[in-house]
Amino acid sequence: MLMLKRIPKDTVLQGEICKPLFVKKDPVGVLLIHGYTGSPHDMRYLAEKLVERGFTVSVPRLPGHGTNHMDFLSTNHRDWLRRAIDAHIELRTECEKVHVVGLSMGGLLAAILATKFEVEKLVLAAPAFVVSDKRVYITPILALFKDYLPREERVEYEDPVLKKLGSEYWNKNFTKPAVSFLKLKRLATRLLGQVRSKTLLIIARNDSVVPMEVREFVEKRVKGPIETVVLEKSNHVVVNDVEKEYVAQLVAKFLEE
Repeated sequence: MLMLKRIPKDTVLQGEICKPLFVKKDPVGVLLIHGYTGSPHDMRYLAEKLVERGFTVSVPRLPGHGTNHMDFLSTNHRDWLRRAIDAHIELRTECEKVHVVGLSMGGLLAAILATKFEVEKLVLAAPAFVVSDKRVYITPILALFKDYLPREERVEYEDPVLKKLGSEYWNKNFTKPAVSFLKLKRLATRLLGQVRSKTLLIIARNDSVVPMEVREFVEKRVKGPIETVVLEKSNHVVVNDVEKEYVAQLVAKFLEE
């Protein structure tokens, strides 16, 4: 049930970088799905590079993301999955074929889409099938008492929009949304063995969120052909980190083959 009372009346997007993106080009489309507490900003660099290569791109904004934490708390995994499904339907209406790229939790959503629709090529960027912080598994208990807890390890940003997003999302350990993440993770894991799309798995050795064990986890389950690339310098947001140019080249080449 949508929790309307939770959503502040003055809720707006935190800035231009949080807006969804759609650019119509060729009849081949690419759906790019951001991750948990992220926004379309995370996928924008890659999307723009794919547009330069002639692809039609869609970067949806998952419900509750890019606004404020109270709006986020009004959503759950069903909302996020439904938005991903709708975005695929909308893009497929415009294009002859659609490839899907997912970052982190967006990788879970992308994998689910690949089992439901005809997804020829799938890119899983640091997909959150395995997570380093095991505290997430006790959030079902914590969620009975708190919506979120302050995060001890805080990152400060100079950019005012990123600073506001940090305050609303990244400096909080959410409990109820984390429970939703776990439910989505379980669903994606259960369906992963049904993925037959040609898959590119991109992971980072220094990823502080998704450990290297995710490689074996995904490679053992995906039924279609899979190629894995390990980055040496990036952290978790591999599509928008220090190796983003290399990642964009990898993804574009993979989708064009």
